[in-house]
Amino acid sequence: MASSIFDKDPSKQPVPPAFARERIEKEIAHLKKPQSTRYGPNVRNTYGIFTSCLILFAFIGLYVMDPFFYSWYKDEAIQAYLYLHNCDSDQKAQALAATGILNQEEVQILNHRTGSFLDYYASHQDAEKTADSIVSFMNGLSQLRTGSYDDLDFLGKIRYNLFCRWGIIPPREWPVINPVIKDE
Repeated sequence: MASSIFDKDPSKQPVPPAFARERIEKEIAHLKKPQSTRYGPNVRNTYGIFTSCLILFAFIGLYVMDPFFYSWYKDEAIQAYLYLHNCDSDQKAQALAATGILNQEEVQILNHRTGSFLDYYASHQDAEKTADSIVSFMNGLSQLRTGSYDDLDFLGKIRYNLFCRWGIIPPREWPVINPVIKDE
C-alpha cells in the first residue's frame, strides 16, 4: 500500500540548496521559449499592429468628425445668434442662420427669446469672430459634399480624396447629439 503525501513528514526530506537545478528547472524551461521575457515579443510585429490600429482609428475619426463638430458649432451658433440678434447686428445673425446650422423654426424660437444675451461674449468682435468661424465651417461642409475641391482646406482635401471621391459621403449631423432649441 502506497503511503499518502500527508503521512510523510516534510522535515525528514532533504532540502535542496537554494540554487539547485531542480528548484529552478521550470523557470529555465520557460526562459528557453521564444516568447519568454528574456527575448521579448516580436517588436516588428507589435509596431505593425499598433500602426495599423492607429491608421484605422484615424480613418474612422476623419469619417465621423463632422457630426461632433456640427453639434459643437450649433451650440456656439445659438449663443452667437442670440447675441448678434439682440445687439443690433441682425445682418451677421441672418448670415449665420443662412448657413443652415439653424433651421427656420429654430430661428423663430430664438427671435422671441428674451434675456441678458450680452453676457455671452466679452465684446462684439468676439461674437462676430465666432459667427465667422461657424460660417466658415458650414461652407467647408457644403464644399466637401458638393465636390468643389479647389475651395477646400488641407483637411477637407484629404477627406475628399479618402471618402467623397469614392462615393462614401461622411455624415453631416446626428440629431442625437445636437442641442435642441425648445420654445419656452
